[in-house]
Amino acid sequence: MNGRDAGISLLEMLVALVVFGLVMAGLTRSFQFGLTAWSEQTRIVRSPTSMAAVEGALRRIIAAARPGSLAGHPDGVAFTTTLPPGAGLGDRLADVAIRVLPDHRLVLRFTPHPPGIPLAPPPHPRLETLARGVAALHIAYLIPRRAAAPAWRDRWTGPGLPLLVRLRIRFTGKPAWPDLVAAPVDTGADE
Repeated sequence: MNGRDAGISLLEMLVALVVFGLVMAGLTRSFQFGLTAWSEQTRIVRSPTSMAAVEGALRRIIAAARPGSLAGHPDGVAFTTTLPPGAGLGDRLADVAIRVLPDHRLVLRFTPHPPGIPLAPPPHPRLETLARGVAALHIAYLIPRRAAAPAWRDRWTGPGLPLLVRLRIRFTGKPAWPDLVAAPVDTGADE
């Protein structure tokens, strides 16, 4: 063996470093892509879950609406209902309103419903953000009609309740969420 065969030449070392650099650049890029894909998947998976929870809560709130209290408009609805236990009111009645604010938040505004004749000013309403990035909210009400099939209208006032309430929520830059349809249940309970 002579001295030339005993070690690695400078050229071989440079080629090995270039190949190692290319492999590391490819691994780094793959790692970045994997992290981006993971975070996007996590965002997509969490979004429907939270919207499903919002949908369930809205259905329960609308189902518990009290007859004669519902005032419905195309872009918002207000009524008296029983809120879920998480609202901190126990099983007391609450006056609620659902609408979209100018900052694109879908909110539930609520205050405790006064029993009997109110003797004091009402407390400040509480706001609960249900969803962010809402481009539009359109509400329709299925109205019963005498001697004709029920019809969808964009307003409701009256002594009873509509047959159904449909909320169409459109988000900015996101796929459309399916319409939420809830049936107010007239329990016959007095206020």
